[in-house]
Amino acid sequence: MTDPILVLAWLVLAHLTSDFILQTATIARAKAGPARQAVGGLFAHAVIVAVCLVPVGLAYGAPGWGLVVLTAISHVVIDRSKVLLTRRAAASALADANRRREAPQPPDHLGRAWTARPAAWFVVDQVAHLAIAVGLWAFLLVPNAPLSGWRSTIDGWLGIWDRAVVHDVVSMAVVLASLAIANIMAAALFVAILVRPVEEAEGEMRWGGRAAPPVVAGDLSGSGAPPVRRWTLRIGMFDAARIEAVADRPSARATDSEAELGGSAGQASPAAPAARIGATIGILERILIVVFVLTGSEAAIGFVVAAKTLARFRLLDDRDFAEYYLLGTLASVAVAIVTALIGRAALGALLA
Repeated sequence: MTDPILVLAWLVLAHLTSDFILQTATIARAKAGPARQAVGGLFAHAVIVAVCLVPVGLAYGAPGWGLVVLTAISHVVIDRSKVLLTRRAAASALADANRRREAPQPPDHLGRAWTARPAAWFVVDQVAHLAIAVGLWAFLLVPNAPLSGWRSTIDGWLGIWDRAVVHDVVSMAVVLASLAIANIMAAALFVAILVRPVEEAEGEMRWGGRAAPPVVAGDLSGSGAPPVRRWTLRIGMFDAARIEAVADRPSARATDSEAELGGSAGQASPAAPAARIGATIGILERILIVVFVLTGSEAAIGFVVAAKTLARFRLLDDRDFAEYYLLGTLASVAVAIVTALIGRAALGALLA
């Protein structure tokens, strides 16, 4: 880890690993929960972020450890800010839908309370994390060389291996791993938040895993009294992302506990087979697009999108479904193309 560009690529991979692989659903739910619960989730996530960056601290000493601490703290601040902003956006969308008294729609539509703001905050969150990583890299690591002890340790591990070959192999592994996480896990979550930011099931809103009582305009608790709302963000690879409203009532502590654990008896409802198949198709679509961009075969991207659209051709007569389908497809393709272009530029810089 002596090439500055390779160090930056490692920082990106560490961020993606901590956010989308090592962050469990339990931690994600805790982060999005009430203040006391969120503290534990945010602390656990900060520890995971710091652990992923330990090699940077070992390599650079004080500047590296400074980067580790500042990155962990920034994750706490940015993640909690995203939760609060997403909660506000989802609550506003639900309130607007209730005022309009719109009828619920089936799962393969955008839903009556659709809003793009939760997905926008997801993008802002990721951009903020990466911007801080780049800034700390530029100010703390680029002006400083790795410690002599770190370099001698690496030399001892490599032995007689050709340093240039090892550099190229590691560079490719780091960039390809980052592309895989971004397109398999991060993009699936982004698309899910974009097309269905507020969970509905069988025509009813879900409150803590249970069907909500009838909702009147301006009252999201169904109790007739002004509710105190909190939100839980559920994250999963194929279960996608669901933001569930939970009505807090002073006399409903058991219900609140069940909601914090993911619904009745702590169980989340499984995703429908069609949703899992659709998510898998999206992953394969993005992987193919990344391969085409990296190999300079961009013209083949059109065939992938056309093949996917052909399978749903008859369903596109339904305007609501067409909007849902096109929004998800365009978002998926956009993520794949953008990340692939960034990956290609990174490989060009690292392998030059």
